Amino acid sequence: MWSKLKTHLNIFSVISIISGILILMPLFGILFELTSPATPEWNHIKTYLLAEYIENTVILVLLVATFSILFGLFSAYVIARYEFKGRSLLAWLLVLPLAIPAYIAGYVYADMTSYTGTLTHVLRLLGLSNGFSIMNMLGASLIFSLTLYPYVYLLSLASLARQSANYLDSAKLLGVSQLRSFFTVTLPLLRPALVAGTMLVVLETLNDYGLVHYFNIRVFSFAIFNAWFQLGDVVSAIRLSAFLMLTVFMIILIERALRGKRKYHLPTKSKMIKRETLTGYKQILIYFGLSLILLLAFIIPVSQMIYYLILSFSHAWNNDILIVTIQTITNGIIATLVILFIAIFMVNFNRMKRKTTISRYWTKISNLGYAIPGAVIAVAVHLFFVNVDRTLSPIYRLLNPNSPTLLITMSLFTMIFAYVLRFLSIGFNSVESQYEKVGDRFTESSYMLGYSRLRTLLKVDLPMIFPGLISAMILVFIDVIKELPLTLILRPTNYDSLATLVYVYTSNEMIQEASLPSLILILMASTLIYLITHFKKGVFSHVY
Repeated sequence: MWSKLKTHLNIFSVISIISGILILMPLFGILFELTSPATPEWNHIKTYLLAEYIENTVILVLLVATFSILFGLFSAYVIARYEFKGRSLLAWLLVLPLAIPAYIAGYVYADMTSYTGTLTHVLRLLGLSNGFSIMNMLGASLIFSLTLYPYVYLLSLASLARQSANYLDSAKLLGVSQLRSFFTVTLPLLRPALVAGTMLVVLETLNDYGLVHYFNIRVFSFAIFNAWFQLGDVVSAIRLSAFLMLTVFMIILIERALRGKRKYHLPTKSKMIKRETLTGYKQILIYFGLSLILLLAFIIPVSQMIYYLILSFSHAWNNDILIVTIQTITNGIIATLVILFIAIFMVNFNRMKRKTTISRYWTKISNLGYAIPGAVIAVAVHLFFVNVDRTLSPIYRLLNPNSPTLLITMSLFTMIFAYVLRFLSIGFNSVESQYEKVGDRFTESSYMLGYSRLRTLLKVDLPMIFPGLISAMILVFIDVIKELPLTLILRPTNYDSLATLVYVYTSNEMIQEASLPSLILILMASTLIYLITHFKKGVFSHVY
């Protein structure tokens, strides 16, 4: 097998192998560090707190997954199956909550429902009881669901758009009611999309730190930060990270076991399902349901932040905000370009008839980053570069006697490296899907004409997949600028992104001051979402 791989060494395989090794070394470092002796802090966590972390994590994941499926599936089904005024506009407006990081929505709703909050004040004016708190497990799960359901919505919408009318027609001929056909025909066919969307929601929930910290929900990400920064115990942080990694992989394995060997195929000849025109009370109910989701998930938090901005703009806008915005954009651009560069070479390493078993498994392993929460990756990358710096410190001192020991660890390079590790799979999957659309024949023809692999890539492949590359860049960029736990741990001293600036303000109960960086972040993400849904319609091609 190795001899077969050796015969196909080229620029794609060399860059892919080197990139994969660099990406995987920090993750293997966590496994190696598990051999460190247990500390008193870890014994305390294991005895008194670990069961609580596991229980809270499982409950939060189940609640968020359930609510996200309800919101996302309802929205996708209505948009895909019914025709009504304003449907095209609502189709992409329902994606906008994805632009709001969960921790920002959490801060806003927590303030609105506080004793002096806007919502509490309105309830008092209406003479209604205001004795409730959103800062609990149920409140956190609802906020996660309202900001993450677009993952389920988008994938379900794409799947519903491709479903054949033949199945539903057969069900009608057998006398099956519309409700029963939904549960026995439509829903089983939706399973792959629902599972994929829900897995993304679960992974994002496990990755969050800002919301669970503010709401004091004691889950694994909360525990990792607490062990590292409050207890000062790196060993406990590493072991908790390992538990979180194990939790994620267990979720993935359980889903694959439940799926079994079932496969889902569309008939080769099928007609599309015609949308039913809604009128009367049904249309009113649909408007009410979709508007309520959009109102809670996007309009209310954004409107409240605009109100905060009006109150605080005179002292909120300063040069620091401009600098942090430029830093956020710069980080996003650099990380995105590096990710796409590696993704393009890895996809080419794994395509064509030359691919081997090793290449297939190597690219899968190298793209595990998105399945691992940001706090875990941050711990792994930090420890890896600490060891690298300790090894290279004699060279640093030789070149500069006053050089700090942790030269690489405390630099932007470490943070960008972690972004690449975490978000490479997004770029890889986007680029791979574009190559699948254009096929291999043009690339093979170029090779037959004597073009080198690099020249073929530049002259043939990239022009064909360029629209898809733009989409991949947008998706990766949005995820990078929203990332909080990874940035919070690995940022250099006195260095902020928009996400960390929001966290710093809200940690100091400066909610109004947090509105400006929050709105800038949301505006950037919303603009990019608009571009990807309108200038390259993708799943919305059937809407217009």
